Amino acid sequence: MNIRKNIFSILSFVLALCLRDQLNALTPCIYNLNPKGIIDLTSVGRMDGTPAWKNVHPEISDKHVYSYNPCHSFTQYTCINVAACQAYETDEKLVYSLGNQNSMQWEVQTGKDIVTLVYNSLERKLSVYLNCLKPGEPNKLEVHGYDSVAKIFTMTLSSECACWDGCKNGPTPPKLPNKLGGGAVFILILVILTTIYLIGFMTFNKFQRHESGINILPHRQFWIALPGYALDGILFTLRKVTSKGTTYTAV
Repeated sequence: MNIRKNIFSILSFVLALCLRDQLNALTPCIYNLNPKGIIDLTSVGRMDGTPAWKNVHPEISDKHVYSYNPCHSFTQYTCINVAACQAYETDEKLVYSLGNQNSMQWEVQTGKDIVTLVYNSLERKLSVYLNCLKPGEPNKLEVHGYDSVAKIFTMTLSSECACWDGCKNGPTPPKLPNKLGGGAVFILILVILTTIYLIGFMTFNKFQRHESGINILPHRQFWIALPGYALDGILFTLRKVTSKGTTYTAV
């Protein structure tokens, strides 16, 4: 009887270890390891049926390119509803699936809490290592290629969302300048004042002077004559610089 209990306890322990990661996996996007935190890749992958990374060359050329989209499925030629796809460099229509989202398993190294995403297809296996980035740093994918010893394709996905609780409430938005430059402030003020000037005088001309058509414009005659005044000023300056006489008439 004790032998049966011991065997049952051992089997239960092994089964718990095997299922631990999958019990913590809420979806192919989210993994919850209390009290360590949550890894949420929802915002990393594209949701329009295309990969976030398309035709990426590996570190050492193997005459192939690789596409990958975490969390959400994509289609690339005959790679239909996959998470990752391999294609020939010379013929991108010749493709092979590296696994779909439903095949993904979360693997966490005990004690280190280092997370790896493992995908399987009929003939290929892919491991994607997660690398934690600082808030605001851009997502990056490194393709390492095929490991002939382990017989597995490997990549590294670097993202703020690969950190524990890094994207628990969504990714950190990029930082924007907290103030405008002097030139931008001047242009903004000029635009505002010009708008006030036009609206104010056009309203006055229409309702107080009962003007209509082009006459509603403020100081119309001055603005029509202004280009001529400007040209006279330029010619006057040029004649002064070239020491020629001038018949400039003051306005």
